[in-house]
Amino acid sequence: MTPYPEPSSEASPTSQPPSAPSLPPNASAEAPSTPQQAQRAADLAAAEAITESDSAQPPEPKPTLPSQRLPKTPKSQPTTATPSSKPQSAFQAQKFRPESRTQKALRLRNSASNPPSSSTTPKQALKIELPPPKYHVSRSATKNLPIYTDYKRGGNLRLTTVRKITGDASALRDELRVLLNKREGEVSVNGLTGHVVVKGHCAGRLRGFWRRGDVG
Repeated sequence: MTPYPEPSSEASPTSQPPSAPSLPPNASAEAPSTPQQAQRAADLAAAEAITESDSAQPPEPKPTLPSQRLPKTPKSQPTTATPSSKPQSAFQAQKFRPESRTQKALRLRNSASNPPSSSTTPKQALKIELPPPKYHVSRSATKNLPIYTDYKRGGNLRLTTVRKITGDASALRDELRVLLNKREGEVSVNGLTGHVVVKGHCAGRLRGFWRRGDVG
């Protein structure tokens, strides 16, 4: 029979001894011999686990979403002091100081003694020089107008006479002819008396014409 080769006592170079299980730093490599040591080893292991959990690093913060980002505010420019915040000068303080009665009386007296210059006086109204009137009709002592009505030919013909005429009676004749819309022969001037005679009863219209101040 062929004898089998005996196993070699030398270990192969590739073979490695089995690694021992890792123990906590405070644990002993020897197995506890008493129940007290076993309990103490368990307490140490629990305390080590709690310490490792407490010293763990916090989780990384989540990135900020675009919708949650705050808008960028522009840089605020340095504010300048407003004119109202500046201190007032002595002239301005004196200007807005309330005026006493004595000062007011002195100011009014000085303004009355010093008349305003010609540049500050209001413009004078323009004076229009009119030519003198061509005629004038005088009123009576009772302020009545000298207008009379005469009846002739048995009352069929009525004549209106204007008396107390001073100046050009022909100018009054022409004006009454236009006012009353009469023909040339219906308004005439009496050569002896100087009265203006109008055919028809028109005393009311003539009184209204004079009361408006258009004549005389």
